[in-house]
Amino acid sequence: MPKSMTGFGQADVGSFHIEIKGVNHRYKEIRVKLPRELSAFEIEVRNIVQNSIGRGKVDVTISRNPGQDTGASLEINWPLASQSHAVLKTMSAQFGGEPCFRDLLAIPGVMIENRQDAEELWLAVKPGLEQALNAFEQSKQAEGETLKLDLDQRIATLNAFQAEMAARAATMPGECRERLMTRIEALLGENNLDRGRLEQEVALLVDRCDITEELVRLKTHLEAFAKTLKVTSEPIGRRLDFILQEINRELNTVGSKTQLIEISHLVINGKTEVEKIREQAQNIE
Repeated sequence: MPKSMTGFGQADVGSFHIEIKGVNHRYKEIRVKLPRELSAFEIEVRNIVQNSIGRGKVDVTISRNPGQDTGASLEINWPLASQSHAVLKTMSAQFGGEPCFRDLLAIPGVMIENRQDAEELWLAVKPGLEQALNAFEQSKQAEGETLKLDLDQRIATLNAFQAEMAARAATMPGECRERLMTRIEALLGENNLDRGRLEQEVALLVDRCDITEELVRLKTHLEAFAKTLKVTSEPIGRRLDFILQEINRELNTVGSKTQLIEISHLVINGKTEVEKIREQAQNIE
């Protein structure tokens, strides 16, 4: 089952909220936003996410929930505070004025922030990241199922077009030969002409109008596309894009060679359907 590149997953663990968002992108791009206390683990976060995706642009955000305990505490460095206070009193005596607590607290090192051990925090957050990643993958799979249903229907439409072209193409060489002979004889009138040579030249022209090989290849590409949609072991988006290029190439060739207006209309409808398929396939990982 194909997976979409578009998805969303989230989880809460302790005081942290984790969000993972994915959108379409030709390559694999991962952006990570972490709180300061977890910044040392950006590579670990990136590696965990990278191993789960084939391509697409993915944003991973880990943040503190508002109002939650940060796991930090404040302490006073009493020896430094006492020394600083003595200095402030001396300065006040020398220059006038009274020292205040604001002046004391502004001195670096007087207040010490004791934060929770970073490794301990990461071990607590990691299961939440994996939970959010699982939700993200489920979201992509659900979207992928919807895409596959649509693509299956459109490939069925193209198969119907191909079958109709093949049915009409079976009569095309005879019609093309008859039309050419009539036009040539009308142009030459009563002039003497080598009937054998004329038949040979007409046969060559008719052969150039034959679209049987193109229609066989078109059917093969359509079958390959449908088969690729069933692959679950690896990303398939780029392969689908390549097959669509081949489908479009065969339709263009058929359109340039056909002499029948009915087939020309089918080619136009087919190319329109291919463009719709391409738009949807761009969402597939």
